[in-house]
This record gives sequence, C-alpha cells and structure tokens, in this order.
Amino acid sequence: MASMLELMTWSEIIENLKVEGQLKMAVIFDMGGAKIAQTSDAELTEDDAISVLDALQTINSSMYGLFLLRSKFICFRVDGDTLIGQADHDVFVAHRNRNLLICALSGPNKTTSCLGTVKNFAGRLVAEGSLDPSVPSLM
Repeated sequence: MASMLELMTWSEIIENLKVEGQLKMAVIFDMGGAKIAQTSDAELTEDDAISVLDALQTINSSMYGLFLLRSKFICFRVDGDTLIGQADHDVFVAHRNRNLLICALSGPNKTTSCLGTVKNFAGRLVAEGSLDPSVPSLM
C-alpha cells in the first residue's frame, strides 16, 4: 500500500510541510541549487541554495553570517548536514539529505521547532524512499 507522501506531488508535499511545521515558507532544492518545490510565498533563490550548500561544505567556524532574504542570518552548524540561523524575528533552517536540500523559515515563537520539523520531514522522505526529485509525484 502506498504511503501518503507517495501519493502527493512535490507541491502538495511542500505545502503540507509548511502547515505541519507552522512555517512562513519552505523550499526543496536539488544539490545543484535548482528548485524542486516551494511554498507559494517562498522567496529563496537558487543562488541562496548554492550559498547554503557552500556553507555546509566549507564553513567550520562555530558561528558565521549568511545573507539570505535581504537579511544577515547569524548561523551555526547543527551537524554536518544541517544549519540553523536567526535574523530579526526569523529562524532559518537548512538540511541536506542525500540529493535534496530542504530550507525553511519560521518565527522564533512558534510552538513547533523549525529544526525538528525539517529534520523529521527529511527522515520521512528517506524512510519512504521518496528522494527522487526528477519525478513530479512520488509514485
């Protein structure tokens, strides 16, 4: 029997992630920085994705600045594939998982963790074998 994610398109999956995690916006990129899916109000660009991927690959300092969405986010690495940052009233999370980069933005006073939401979402995609961005739906 097919799982719920397997029956959804990438657009439906990303909107579901936004609602589930009480996010302001979310975007899924491939490892080249190309958008696979985004919420209707997402402003992250392919250049932003490349900056995030570069930061995950090369920056090893404890804290650093990353310019995204016309703001400077003060970031740190959670682990080798995840970073979290804050600017003004926004929390930014990026998580690299196999061939996808999942980015999300939330407010700091949400009842759910943006970090937890993104990492759990990525884990569900892996568990269901749903990490092929070349198909419009996951079936």
